[in-house]
Amino acid sequence: MPTRLFTASFLLILVTVAVPGAVQAGNLDDAVYRRLNAALVESHVLPRYRRLVEATVVLDQQTARFCAAPDGPGLAALRGAFHQGFDAFQGVQHIRFGPVELFMRSMRLAFWPDPRNAASRQMEPILEGRDANAITQDSFDHGSVAIQGFPAIERLLFDDDVPPPWPANEQGAFRCQYLRAIAANLTHMARDILIDWTTGRRPYTTVFTTAGSEGNPYPTNKDATLDLFRGLVAAVELAAERKLARPLGETLEKARPRLAESWRSGRSLENIRRNLEAAEALYLGEGGFGFSSVVREAIGDAELDDLLRHAFTQTRETARSVTLPLRDAIGSDAMRPRLEQLLTEMTALRALLSRRLAPVLGVPVGFNSLDGD
Repeated sequence: MPTRLFTASFLLILVTVAVPGAVQAGNLDDAVYRRLNAALVESHVLPRYRRLVEATVVLDQQTARFCAAPDGPGLAALRGAFHQGFDAFQGVQHIRFGPVELFMRSMRLAFWPDPRNAASRQMEPILEGRDANAITQDSFDHGSVAIQGFPAIERLLFDDDVPPPWPANEQGAFRCQYLRAIAANLTHMARDILIDWTTGRRPYTTVFTTAGSEGNPYPTNKDATLDLFRGLVAAVELAAERKLARPLGETLEKARPRLAESWRSGRSLENIRRNLEAAEALYLGEGGFGFSSVVREAIGDAELDDLLRHAFTQTRETARSVTLPLRDAIGSDAMRPRLEQLLTEMTALRALLSRRLAPVLGVPVGFNSLDGD
């Protein structure tokens, strides 16, 4: 542990060190941005949305099977499908531009954080009153984001007060009806996002890779790259500031484990791990041309690329070293120091991206990647 603490502190120091011999901001050739955008859409964005579609289809199918014959094995299979679906979402949550922005899809997929506990306040009367009008497709399309999406499914599947399998009565039947409506809507949204990226008169893939064309929202290819870079930073920033720092608290006495995302299902740390893995994959380029390629090849700064690769690896390994659910690890003498170390490393990684990578890419750093949430 002391070695890791020293390494994290060293990373924080390296954040402020000048990059020797780096390409100056804005001096990258436009063709580099264009190549990067096209490569990352094909290798990173589209495959992850395809996985989300596949996972939500399985979740929808398992929901139907469970509700047709609710029992213990069926519940285990359904919960497994929920975890796989939420894994897929966490792996693409950082893509915060394009079709996912339409019709509030991002928040409808996963409304969190929920500081005012809107989900409980709005779901309880629906369940108690068995309000079928509140769970129609039209209601999901135009109504509250708090009563739908993965967090709403989690509340139903991991509710300690009314745990499934539910009794064979009207209340149990309605809970299944509600569950099936949410799962079907998740599949509907995931498919529509992928369709909007890939088909139609002007799919968003074409929009994103033809910056500067008539009517294109991106004046230049670098503007499109900025959206990818924002996603890269957002994945780390969201995991650090909201998913870990808020429930961890500055001290054990100030810890609030129920502020963690997905605390009911015990997957709070897995969400963080998936976010970090997605950010690393976006940086590396998923085996193709990525930000790493730009730094090493176009900019010619192998030292910076090595530093970023090391920071991603170290942070991911620290996240994997926490062996308890977050709600338990927060108060554990053995695990809490690792969580604090993880937060330090994610903070350092976020600073490396914004203070070292952004300038050499020529993209602005005066933004909060989570603006608008």
